[in-house]
Amino acid sequence: MEATSFSSFDRLVETCRRTRAVLVAVTARNGNGDVVRSVLAHEALAHVDAVLEGLTSRARTGSFGNSELRALVRRAGIIEPPMPGTPDAIAAAIEAALDRPALRAADGRTILAAEHARVVLSVIPSLPAAAVAWPQGHRSYADIPVPRSEGEVLLRVEELARVLWRVAEGDDRRDEPFRRVLAFYDAGSRLSVNGGFVAA
Repeated sequence: MEATSFSSFDRLVETCRRTRAVLVAVTARNGNGDVVRSVLAHEALAHVDAVLEGLTSRARTGSFGNSELRALVRRAGIIEPPMPGTPDAIAAAIEAALDRPALRAADGRTILAAEHARVVLSVIPSLPAAAVAWPQGHRSYADIPVPRSEGEVLLRVEELARVLWRVAEGDDRRDEPFRRVLAFYDAGSRLSVNGGFVAA
């Protein structure tokens, strides 16, 4: 990989390249289990966590449709506030009084990871055949749709996390979720700082 003057971007692309290499080895069923688990646990999952944190920190309610907002609330486990005067309401009031976190400064690493992921998800269908590592069927990701909303972006990133955990645990099923994850890392490992594709 040719280094750029943007070292954070270089590290992000290098993480995508190492993750891609591990996933390609898994698809060929010749990956060393310890190496796979190490790369996925220490790099790939940390990368996905950074993407999710960046997406969450940049999310605005106006970016989501009503059904997407309802789904986000359900996934976050947000419930109706307790009735005033009940033990739950008293406990919540005490907790709220004690826990007043200060605003955090924006984390540039997570914002970069999130924005890189957005771009990657948008270019997957246009990857050239030479960039497609999926070993079965046609050499194209043109059928993988670009997320159309913030909710769809979050769902795809959550899928990355689920599949990476699954693979780290030794599950090497070559199914469509795995194919979409490999497509993400195929694209993410080739995206250059100027927006073009480079060799992996």
